[in-house]
This record gives sequence, C-alpha cells and structure tokens, in this order.
Amino acid sequence: MSDSTQIVVDFANLSDITLTIINLSRVAFVIANIWLFYSFLTVKNRPIWFQIIAFASTWATINCLRDFIMPIAPNHYWVGYILSLLLLIPLSLVFKETLHAKLFVFFMVSSFSQANFSIFCSLEILVFGNMVGWLLLAGLLLELACIPLIRIYIRPHIKNILDVLDQQHRVFSFFPMLSFALVAFYAGQTTYSLFTCIPLVLFTLMMGFSYYLIAVSIDQTKCNQQLELASRTDSLTSLYNRRHMETRIQEEHERYQRTGVEFALISIDVDLFKVINDRYGHACGDFLLKSVSEDIRKSVRQSDTVARWGGDEFLLLLPGTNSKIAMELAEHISKTVGKHRYVYENNTLSVTLTIGVAVIKSGDTADGIIKNADTGMYQGKRVGRNRVVFFDNLDAGVTLEYLN
Repeated sequence: MSDSTQIVVDFANLSDITLTIINLSRVAFVIANIWLFYSFLTVKNRPIWFQIIAFASTWATINCLRDFIMPIAPNHYWVGYILSLLLLIPLSLVFKETLHAKLFVFFMVSSFSQANFSIFCSLEILVFGNMVGWLLLAGLLLELACIPLIRIYIRPHIKNILDVLDQQHRVFSFFPMLSFALVAFYAGQTTYSLFTCIPLVLFTLMMGFSYYLIAVSIDQTKCNQQLELASRTDSLTSLYNRRHMETRIQEEHERYQRTGVEFALISIDVDLFKVINDRYGHACGDFLLKSVSEDIRKSVRQSDTVARWGGDEFLLLLPGTNSKIAMELAEHISKTVGKHRYVYENNTLSVTLTIGVAVIKSGDTADGIIKNADTGMYQGKRVGRNRVVFFDNLDAGVTLEYLN
C-alpha cells in the first residue's frame, strides 16, 4: 500500500466481531476517561452510589442518543464527540473544583483520549487495510495501563494548573477546548491515509508538549512565589519578618505623605520571656512565641500587618488607623493574651504583654514612628510591664532618655 492510498471505512457495515471489539474499546475508553477525571479532580462529599449513578446514567443516555441519531447523522464520529459533552453533567455533580477547572480537565482528558482512539484506529486501517478492532482495543488498554504512571508523574503538575485556574488565568481553560475541536475535526474524517495519520500524531505530541510547558511555567512561578514568601516570613511563627515590615512601613509612610491618611504602629514585647526560656527550655519558648503570635494574628484586622520584629518582640502596622482605634486594638490584644492559659508538657503558663502605640504625625519619618512605638513599649516595661502605653502621653524627658 502506498503512502498516498486512501481508505474509506463503512462503519455501518462492519462485521459483528469487529463491532463487538469496537464496543469493548468504547468501554475501555470510557473507563480510562472516568479514571483520569478522578485522578485530576477532587470528589465532593458524595456517596459512592451517587457517583456510580451519575456516570452510569449519563453513559446510558449517550448510548441511547447515539443509537437514535446515528442512522440519520452524516458523520457518526462527530455525533460521539458532541454527545460526550454530556459527561460534563456528572463532573459538575461529583467534583469540587470550579467550572473552569472542570472544563480544563474534561477537554484535556477527552482530547488525549480521542486522539489516542483516532491514532490507533488509523494505524489499524493502514496496517490491516480494514477495520478489525484488535489494534484499537490494544491501544486503549495501553492507555489504561499508563494511568497509574500518569497519577504519579503528571497529576501533581495538572493540580498546579488547576490551582492557578481557580485563582486567575482562567483563559487556560480555552486551550484544551481548541485542542478537543481540532482532534474532533481529524477524527471525523472517515477517509484514512498516512498523510492524515501523521498530522494527528504530531498534533497529539504538540498538545503534550504544550501542557508540559504550561505546567513547567506554573511550577516555576509557584516555586518563585514560595521563595519570595520565605524571604518575607519568620520561619518559627510564620508571621512576616523584620525585612518585610520595614518595607510595608516605608510604603505606608509614602502613602501618608501623598494622601494624609494616618497609620499606627503597635510594638509588643512578651514580659519575662527570658525567665520562661530559662525555666522551661527553648522548646517551650518557641511554643509560647508561636501561640502568642497566633493570638495576635487572630486579633487584628485583615488589612493589618503583623511581624516578628526580633526575639520576643512583635510589631503591628495598622493602615488608616487613628489613636483611639489603635489603643482599643492594643488593649484587646493585651487582654486576649493575658486571659489565655498556654499548656506545654503539663505546664500551664500565663503570659502578659507590654505594648507601645504610636500614630504617625506630620514630620515623622518611617524610622521615627518605629522608635516612637518602641519608646512607648520600653517605658511600659520600666514602670512595671503588663500595660499599654501611648507615645503621645509620654513627656519629652522620657522620649529623650530612650533616644539617647
């Protein structure tokens, strides 16, 4: 047979054995698709009988509609492609992800499965000169056998793509739709030759490479984000670190200079933390810092920034906040931590905080307001700890004593 030989297959007059094998291939095709759906998507809290009914009833509906439409359809392959869209119904009922993520997985899985189906169908016709079915069935069984490897090596990358789709860049979901349409166009040709099979194989490889590039790009972006986050957070408490807080204070100071919208800083120190460390050990000290930081985090507003400033000191940035609100929040944090009893290895610990509060004023620099909040906190420690001190209530002598 020459490369240019074209074979037209009359699918309506295939032998009973061939039709049986093709039907078995369709069963393998559906099982592979559903298995891949479960590999990439997360199941809702649905009983197993509900999931079985959802997929089984949809598949039964597809077959009934296929039998009804096929005799009058000009192209039975395209009928199958259009009817396969009904599988989006059980996907929406069974899995948790957003619509864009479900569309991405459905059209991605369908594109590769349909391409695999069409490639082995074409190879069988080119090798045997007619549709026999055995090579097609072998190809689909090979796809089933590869799914465990797909779950190990490919699923994590697809999950990363779905995470991005859930948050942004939802345009990615249109790529598998286009690939699905192109595969449907190729598969809808009932005239086969080597020159129609080769483009389909090349297109399938191109699809795989495109998904690989998308996954690598997202993985790299995610890795960079994690590294950038690690550079801005404290490893013990998971709060922001001093470097990030200094940047945020500078940004807020520049905003104040442009708009006049004031902001406040709260400086917090854990009272007698060294005594706790010496008595119960550093592990207990670490536990206490994490616990206190969590109480502080829960007490602030979403717009506020909380950082571990160093050792047992924390610094809070409160955008758009006046002295009244800042003092109320500081008092709330003090009472929350003071009432909490922290239990570590059968030891119950009570902790108090000394807190300094400062609000930006005309002429203050970014470093200046940090010093003002620290001044309030240190003056609170001098006069007995476990209190909230507002910087503006201090006299000039105390301020000069601290700064010198």
